[in-house]
Amino acid sequence: MDRQLPDDWPLPSQYLTELGRITTLFGSLESAVNISISKLAGYQGVLDWRSAVVTAHANFKQRIDILETLCHELHDEGNYHHLKSYKKVLENIKQVQLKRNRYMHNALSFDSESGDVASSSLSARGKLLPRVDRVTIEELRELSAQVHLAMLNLHELITQKKYPPVWENNN
Repeated sequence: MDRQLPDDWPLPSQYLTELGRITTLFGSLESAVNISISKLAGYQGVLDWRSAVVTAHANFKQRIDILETLCHELHDEGNYHHLKSYKKVLENIKQVQLKRNRYMHNALSFDSESGDVASSSLSARGKLLPRVDRVTIEELRELSAQVHLAMLNLHELITQKKYPPVWENNN
């Protein structure tokens, strides 16, 4: 059965491209967190199966908590001075996740009359708070860049190797 979906549906294609980029980059960030846990836990392989068992069913917040604890304890032991910036790196990852969740866990819609894309959400912590926010392609691109930088910063924290962001490689 051929189900040809229309272009620019359910959102303009440029939005779908950026949402896909955010999803892809965040998936890579999640993998980097898992590998970082494995490395700091002392496993030698790229991703040891024992570490994979521990992280396989943990949600992202739990994985960040595991990574934060490993960084804290190893840094405090005194042999892992390169982990000194772990709080800043992990806080950045947490902030990127919150921003990503805004787009991945809320309804996105397109108003063909205005040309606007909007994110709709609800909060019900003591009081029902509906919210509708305009979404721009620029803010999605910025979030893609922030996820990419978070992954590079995590890589540098763990490996002590710094790589430039992709936009600096294109020059």
